[in-house]
Amino acid sequence: MRNRLFARMGVVACVAAGISLASALVLAQTQAPAAPKPAAKPYVVPKTPWGDPDIRGTYKNVSMYPLEARGLPPEGAPPPTPTKRVDAGAGPEHWYEVPMDGKDLMVVDPPDRRVPYKPWARELNTEINKHQGENPEVKIKRDLLDHRVRCLPAGSPRVTTPCAYCGYQILQGPGFVAFFYEWNHLYQIVPLDGSPHPDPSIKLWMGDSRGHWEGDTLVVDVANMNDKTWVARGAAIHTSAMHLVERYTRINKDTIEYQVRVEDRQVFTQAWTMKFPAFARYPAGDELYEYACAEGNAIDETVFGVTAPKKDPK
Repeated sequence: MRNRLFARMGVVACVAAGISLASALVLAQTQAPAAPKPAAKPYVVPKTPWGDPDIRGTYKNVSMYPLEARGLPPEGAPPPTPTKRVDAGAGPEHWYEVPMDGKDLMVVDPPDRRVPYKPWARELNTEINKHQGENPEVKIKRDLLDHRVRCLPAGSPRVTTPCAYCGYQILQGPGFVAFFYEWNHLYQIVPLDGSPHPDPSIKLWMGDSRGHWEGDTLVVDVANMNDKTWVARGAAIHTSAMHLVERYTRINKDTIEYQVRVEDRQVFTQAWTMKFPAFARYPAGDELYEYACAEGNAIDETVFGVTAPKKDPK
């Protein structure tokens, strides 16, 4: 009797379990699919008290990036292996707070992502870059040496291209934006009042900048440059006819993207463009420091044409 009772109870339990499973399957099939997660809201650039997009702050570079396909190492990068001679642009290891491993090329147009030098200009550019002290087997040539290494102004757009140990500060006021650069305490004041560039005969190391806002992007037209600066690390040649259109866009609360269109018909076969995340915000309270370019320079004779006095070993 007891065995038959247990058997009946087992049958009832199995039937109940089957009904529960069937009910669960039916319920699962009739339930609506889970709602998709809401899309992230687009970043909204805050405004200054007078209504302009707010890009104020103190920044460093996001990362180091190579210039072009098969190009030279990024600006300020230390030599990959020890060399017999101190590189003209390298510094102590603690300078390099910016990540050095950026893989994206700065040149985004033309499609081959190379600076479109005319043949004669590319040949000369290659020759100039050979004599910058990066290869210990090739002699530095003072007359070809990068002016920036000699503590002269970097010019645009190079002053904004990645540097391993440079800080930046952006200030704004009604009708202007001001850029301050830690390297050699350079600066650019960008009027937003629609005023024209000065006479083309006036040539400036940093050029002349005039800006306006297109939505949340600061667009800066740069002209009146001399021909002594480099366009970027590895791009050593341009003429005083070079013309730039720069675009600064705050893409999130801590990052500003930079894009520049470069034109110089005397040197390049076409206009070309660089684009990369340029500025990463420093923590609150950080500030720029004085940049003493020439102090303790180990290659005075090469760079400045003078020989540093030898110190008395005593």
